[in-house]
Amino acid sequence: MPNLKIVTRDYPNVYRRFISLGPIFRNNGLAMHGTHYAVDDLYDAYLQTHPVESWGGGTYPSLREDRDACEAILAFAAETNGELAYRAYCSESEKIGRDLTPVAVGSRDVRITFDDICSQPRRILTTPFWTGYTTENRTYSAYCQNVEEEIPWRTLTGRQHLYLDHEVYRAYGEHLPTFKPRLDAMGAGDLVHSADDGPKLVLNYLTPHGKWQIHSTYGDTLRMRTLSRGIDPIWINDTDAASIGIADNDWVEVFNDHGVVCTRACVSARIPRGMSFIYHSPERTLTVPKSKKRGGKRAGGHNSLTRVRLKPLFMIGGYAQFTYAFNYWGPTGVNRDTYIIVRKLEKPVW
Repeated sequence: MPNLKIVTRDYPNVYRRFISLGPIFRNNGLAMHGTHYAVDDLYDAYLQTHPVESWGGGTYPSLREDRDACEAILAFAAETNGELAYRAYCSESEKIGRDLTPVAVGSRDVRITFDDICSQPRRILTTPFWTGYTTENRTYSAYCQNVEEEIPWRTLTGRQHLYLDHEVYRAYGEHLPTFKPRLDAMGAGDLVHSADDGPKLVLNYLTPHGKWQIHSTYGDTLRMRTLSRGIDPIWINDTDAASIGIADNDWVEVFNDHGVVCTRACVSARIPRGMSFIYHSPERTLTVPKSKKRGGKRAGGHNSLTRVRLKPLFMIGGYAQFTYAFNYWGPTGVNRDTYIIVRKLEKPVW
């Protein structure tokens, strides 16, 4: 059964709650990946040194300003508060029956504040929430803690699995690593109503993580806009591009049944033929011209071309590692088996 909780609404105080770090956080502590640590003492100390909100007979840490929210995150995250990293390892030690606290004891007094990260970048602390190390000048690599600290993998057996013992995986023939080719353009159902008579490319469309940004962060800074071509382009193969007269940096219109994007083409031999991609997730705030294909309406962003397809294997649950957790196990936006049409845009209209 789902783990349901009743949420009590207090509508006259919605705004006050929104700008306050309330008592549930203090009393319940924090938990992740089966670990738990208390924060009540640090919460009380935080009240003495940071802005507060007083209402309804209580006093709480303030989240009124953006900086207040940042300071609260840094103060109570195990990755930026060495004491809480230590407590998280205490919890993990009890869970697996091994003393893991030596991993965190050397950084127990570290506190990273907003001023610290404004002055220079800082490496986060090693915690049991992630599987690699971020200390001693080590490059982060996944699962190092599982190997070196003998922390069980988060699976049914505590080991890495090649065989998935689940009836739904067996029913779909994916209980062992299985190659499945991508759908063809018509089978994907993205181009049913997107006929176009002019010179065009039909390409498989991917939306990988950005090379020069993290989602929408950092990519639109002045320095990055100066170094780059000032727009988030679509990358296509040089031979594919030449076949319809597209040169590097030309404007193109990219569309399918779901939406349309107007951007520049980044032509590169790095991209396999028949494939294209736009790095996700740029903000739709810069250099978004109007679309001729959509009758002069403003074009969309990278996800205008994708849709969600629910795969049943991602909806099983309640069994070992197959247990729903937001952003860990659950239905995903399937932005790989998607097809688009690319055509040259002679003159962008703003």
